[in-house]
Amino acid sequence: SSGINAEYGIIRFQSRFLWFSEFSFEHTNNYNLIGVLCGLAIYNSTIVDINFPPALYKKLLKKQVTLTDFAKLHPTRADSLRQLLAYNEPDFEDVMCLSFSVTRDLFGQVEEVDLIPNGSEKHVTVDNRQQYVAAYVDYYLTSSIEPQYEAFASGFLDVTGGRVFNSFHPEELMHMVSGHQDFNFRDLEQITEYANGYHVEHPVIQLFWEVFHEMDLKTKKKFLVFLTGSDRIPIHGLHSIKIVIQKVKDNTRLPVAHTCFNLLDLPPYPRKEIMVAKLFKAIHNTEGFGLV
Repeated sequence: SSGINAEYGIIRFQSRFLWFSEFSFEHTNNYNLIGVLCGLAIYNSTIVDINFPPALYKKLLKKQVTLTDFAKLHPTRADSLRQLLAYNEPDFEDVMCLSFSVTRDLFGQVEEVDLIPNGSEKHVTVDNRQQYVAAYVDYYLTSSIEPQYEAFASGFLDVTGGRVFNSFHPEELMHMVSGHQDFNFRDLEQITEYANGYHVEHPVIQLFWEVFHEMDLKTKKKFLVFLTGSDRIPIHGLHSIKIVIQKVKDNTRLPVAHTCFNLLDLPPYPRKEIMVAKLFKAIHNTEGFGLV
């Protein structure tokens, strides 16, 4: 788990996604292992809570990353680059005052990095600004994290490589690894199965779904964590998750989830307020595994 925890410096949070740390003391083998993990997620149809952006999957498919991809990781910088491309006044060079280089903070020491050979000596103009933006994006999404990415890609492709792999779109790969956020909870109700005396028309089951559908989205996602170990949805949607709710006799107990089987032990609570209290207490005091 430390490999996918941003606190350990191997990867880091950038906007709402995870991305490779540009400066890391970790051995590239760790990035290779994360790549293997993501590849195994696809191979075994398992969702893992590793939220890489579409840019990563475009790179794996040998597709060109663009300013749009960069914007998902660095929205503020991307807005500045778009303003640069849109500015057409005669004083462009005086206002922008840019060269083909960037500065970066290396553990408190600021250094200048050329985006192209001798970039610090080349000024950005109206005529070459497209080249500058392309070089800027390429630096942050490719060259600055090249060793880390190459190690990740090697591990990922060792598991998933083949002719079929190249037939996927980047977004499809992303959803196959980390699921998606298309929550249609009516699908969940429709595919749920029942056991030990429960059935779709049972009063306790109808009460359960009434309570569930009144939950806000955050609480519904916590229920998914409680029941399946993750709030991620497989690429085929919620209807691809097989869920079973079974009756247990002792209605003084809290609901119990068996995450390996997506199985919910639900006592026959007699009233709605009891169902709400017991269910909410159970789902708000649980910890998922990041897999489903």
